[in-house]
Amino acid sequence: MAESVERILILLHDDDAGPGNLAAWLDERRIPWELADVRREPLPPVSHRRALVVLGSRESAYDRTVPWLDAEREFVAATAATGTPVLGLCFGGQLLAQVMGGSVAAAEEMERGWTAVRATSGAGQDAELFGRTWLAWHYDNITPPPDATVLARSDRCVQAFTIGPHLGLQFHPEATGTEIRAWRISDSDLPEDSPETLELMRLTERHEADAREAAGRLYAYFLAGLERTSA
Repeated sequence: MAESVERILILLHDDDAGPGNLAAWLDERRIPWELADVRREPLPPVSHRRALVVLGSRESAYDRTVPWLDAEREFVAATAATGTPVLGLCFGGQLLAQVMGGSVAAAEEMERGWTAVRATSGAGQDAELFGRTWLAWHYDNITPPPDATVLARSDRCVQAFTIGPHLGLQFHPEATGTEIRAWRISDSDLPEDSPETLELMRLTERHEADAREAAGRLYAYFLAGLERTSA
């Protein structure tokens, strides 16, 4: 097979929103991957790959003033059309929803911090994987594609959906304490000594190890290529 078929392509949008524990998980299993910064370099040629992962971003998936967004949306759609499974994380999940016929809109209230996520009946035997405490950090919400199966929700929004081989997540399984501290600094309304910040870091210490282990199982679920159909 061509090398690109064997490799996982990861799309990066922000310097402080990298692949986090996903990179370590792939390296431990010697799964080859490459990172493309959509802001600074041309997207590679469209081809079938082992998988495409679209990371988070501070931008909104519906903001047509973002200079790189239209090209990325077309790239994700064309790559998915080759049969490549797409994993979308937060912004990436929103972009996947758009590409597959869903939509994204500003949330009435942002969701930030460690969040209780409930699996839906659509998750079936994988309910334990999705229904747990995950790190959420977003200002927009997903309306899944009509043919998608919703796998999980929080009190505020859809948190996970699948359509064909693709998986869209509103939460951040990849986030480590490093990313969380960087995002806290970048959000001007989260001073270091605020009650929300102190609670965020307390819960990060409490949940990070368990979330990392669950994230690994979630990545394995995605890469297993399980046949997924809408309910």
